[in-house]
Amino acid sequence: MKEDYQLHMLTKGLACLAVSATVLAGGFLSPFTAHAHAAESMDVKVQVNDDLVQFPDAQPFLDGNHSTQVPIRFVTEKLGYDVQWQKEGDQIKVTLNNDKHSITLVSGEKEAEIDSTRVEMDTHAEYQNGRVYVPLRFLSKASDIPVQWDASSKLAILSKDGNHHAPDYELFESTAYSADPSENGGFGALDYLGNPLTVGTVAVDPSVIPLGSKLYIEGYDFNGLPQGGMYAYATDTGSSIKGKRVDIFVPGSKQSLSKFGFQTVKVYKLNP
Repeated sequence: MKEDYQLHMLTKGLACLAVSATVLAGGFLSPFTAHAHAAESMDVKVQVNDDLVQFPDAQPFLDGNHSTQVPIRFVTEKLGYDVQWQKEGDQIKVTLNNDKHSITLVSGEKEAEIDSTRVEMDTHAEYQNGRVYVPLRFLSKASDIPVQWDASSKLAILSKDGNHHAPDYELFESTAYSADPSENGGFGALDYLGNPLTVGTVAVDPSVIPLGSKLYIEGYDFNGLPQGGMYAYATDTGSSIKGKRVDIFVPGSKQSLSKFGFQTVKVYKLNP
């Protein structure tokens, strides 16, 4: 549904160079040159204060005790901990230290130590595929950080500063577009920055979402997209994409994508 924008396309070559230089100067590495652009599902999400935690290669999950297990490094670093670990046989011993607490735990064991006091967790930490996962609720209690659960988004919010924080997403209207030249100014399967269109490409209003932004989008309902949600990059624009609206690229014909229609989605803007 991305409309033809002739003036934009006439100046696209120069604009692409200018925008690319600006984005790269800001530290953005084009996702189309790395595997990180591949769409990923993230059923359980974690937010610290107002920032959604990024899990680039290992995702949170609910264990057999219905406890949220999170990759330990990404969350604890947000909470100001220094993380040290050592392998002991088939288990991993992890020590966390910050200016308030010292926490020691071992994968597969329910007993842990908080500031030299032995405690028992409701469930044990896990070691899978080279990653240590820790029960999020234990981590929040051990750190004296309240946690709230937003059931509609499967989002755990850790209030490190002690204040109440709303889920870090905004509702956007969403449409979908294909690689059909009629939807891309006659130029075919390229985005505004000259990258090939792929799952995870979205067109945005740059005055609302800066070009190059990394996003997490969920709430859509369409067979051509990853179930649950996906990481996406704002690397495209369109003359009809104004305000709080995103246009999601989906492989397929223009006709088949007409079934997408207009949907309301949740858009998380991830910090670089």
